[in-house]
Amino acid sequence: MMPQRSLISNTPIRVLVVENHQLILWALTKLINGHRPCMEVVSIAGTQDDALIQLTAAEPDVVLMKYELAMTAPQAVLPGVLTSGRHTLLFAEDVEADTLACTLRCGAHGLLSRRSSADEIVKAIEKTHQGELWFGREATGIALNVMRRGAEPPRDHVDKHRLDALTPRERKVLRAIIANNVRTNRDLAKQLFISESTLRNHLSSIYQKLGVNNRLDLFVYAQRHFMAELSEPA
Repeated sequence: MMPQRSLISNTPIRVLVVENHQLILWALTKLINGHRPCMEVVSIAGTQDDALIQLTAAEPDVVLMKYELAMTAPQAVLPGVLTSGRHTLLFAEDVEADTLACTLRCGAHGLLSRRSSADEIVKAIEKTHQGELWFGREATGIALNVMRRGAEPPRDHVDKHRLDALTPRERKVLRAIIANNVRTNRDLAKQLFISESTLRNHLSSIYQKLGVNNRLDLFVYAQRHFMAELSEPA
């Protein structure tokens, strides 16, 4: 059954779909156009350059953009979309803690996954068009788990011991993450002048020493337990 829109205007929501997988692009276009006159796809794009061109040419209300495509070069694509005033929904292959953290940091208005139902996709488009943030069940569950872990009582002596166990290089990696100015491992590796493989090795060691599972957990843990130590010169 077609979801009912709460918008007063009868003007359809204009959607730009940015996706480089043809089958997924076809499915999303068919889904959205199947809900006319509530919403319609006014343009599609398969590359970052196309997305920026269509953003101006098609004047969409909502941009439904593949997360992996957007994060390939966030400095080129996302600022142009986000500063245009269009609401942006990211559509990720898998929703994990790092995916959610990147989505929040870049300023997107919502996050969907490949497992999102048709009704959820339609509802997310409607809600973000109305100015609301939309994060599906998976993303909400991840955020709640992180918040619960962050609410645990601090164990200062244990945490200080864990920080001391980090090598100078691992501390440098951790400082770069806490600085909150990188979105992907590729960006972080470039900033540190190391390969992504070397970065993954450092992150794996840091995760193990600090007892966390991913970059979002790491960020929350460091913010809570030893920001003062990490602000000291290397």
